[in-house]
Amino acid sequence: MASIALTYMAGVIPTDRPNLNSWRNMADDNVVHETAASSGSAKKNQDHANVKYAWDSVKEKLLDALHSIEHKSNIGNRIREIEQQRAKQPLSLYAISEGPKFRLLWASFKQLEDEVNTIFGDCEDFNLDDWPAVFPEIILKSCNCICMAWLVEELRLENKKLDKELLSLIIQKLKGDETVLQTIRKSGKEGLYGELLYFLRFGSLRKNCCYNQVLFTLHGDSILEDLVITLADGIASMYLELISVDGNLTNEMNNLGMIMCSLSTRALQRLRNEVALNQWLYQNVEAVVSMYEDRFDLCTLQSMIIEETSQNQTGNPSWWKNLTRRKSGMMPSSFCYVVISQFPISVKRTKELKALTGWRYYFSLYLELSDISMPLIRAVIDKVGSAVSFFLRTLIGRSLGLIYTGIRQSLRWK
Repeated sequence: MASIALTYMAGVIPTDRPNLNSWRNMADDNVVHETAASSGSAKKNQDHANVKYAWDSVKEKLLDALHSIEHKSNIGNRIREIEQQRAKQPLSLYAISEGPKFRLLWASFKQLEDEVNTIFGDCEDFNLDDWPAVFPEIILKSCNCICMAWLVEELRLENKKLDKELLSLIIQKLKGDETVLQTIRKSGKEGLYGELLYFLRFGSLRKNCCYNQVLFTLHGDSILEDLVITLADGIASMYLELISVDGNLTNEMNNLGMIMCSLSTRALQRLRNEVALNQWLYQNVEAVVSMYEDRFDLCTLQSMIIEETSQNQTGNPSWWKNLTRRKSGMMPSSFCYVVISQFPISVKRTKELKALTGWRYYFSLYLELSDISMPLIRAVIDKVGSAVSFFLRTLIGRSLGLIYTGIRQSLRWK
């Protein structure tokens, strides 16, 4: 990991950005070649197309986001508001500016793709039972590489260099950090992610896989997006910890002058506390509820069409300005952008329910007990409510009627 960062600093590895059009042209060419495949290997080509579609779909969305950021620099606040309205739970990524955030997502995607494509040569070359132990290694290695590559790239874009002493401190800080892996495990998605990576690598499922291939065929891209966002959010959390007031490298990171987080110290601490609280509630409460409801809550990348508004335009323009714009061909432009949104998928999760331990197990028992007792409790409440209503109508109402009758008669007597 240190060698990768040093080679970036030395300029040995080329850091030119990929041509967006060339990526899209390559994807189109591959689709044409796939449609021309022979009918004798239709199933194999179909599995390969499903695997390739997941990678290409996520790649296309991230490239669109990077392209929009590169050409439209005045949309960050609008996109952040849309994301916060759509998200059910806060993310550490929301503290990162739009450009660095999507470059972090891109680095997470590329590192994950490289790790998956370079692991082993054939599914018969290793014991299938060893795969659950391979996935944690992929996550740990990817997190360290993503963090260093992202920081070095952001420094390069700002024409700054990372001090070797600070680099060694960051490496020591990140070495052996299993925060992202523990987050994945507590969310109950470790098995889902592991089987997805196996499917993306070999185009098939393991023999003892507890998921159906239809799941990865239909929702493979959404699950991959959720994994990429989880990795990037974990890296963003590590970075926010480094620059926060309670971090060990706060002064050193601030001296770099990197503008990747525009939040004030108070706003940053408030967001970190909110993320930590919501993460604990999700892992210990909502995750168990989702198991009982047989679903996964995924964070996905949703493409949106946003119309560009001119900064000099105030209010509604007059009709003759619209007419002159149409004649000159100057119509309001629209562009594709990507926001993080929530997307649930239905999956049977009986195996995970049986493996619950500790507080999560007792909470699952509480859910089961509440499902049994709630109908009885509701029936009792309805009966009590009916009795109270009868009491108010019959006794109190009759008493008030008698009092009113007595008052009326007494007034008449007078």
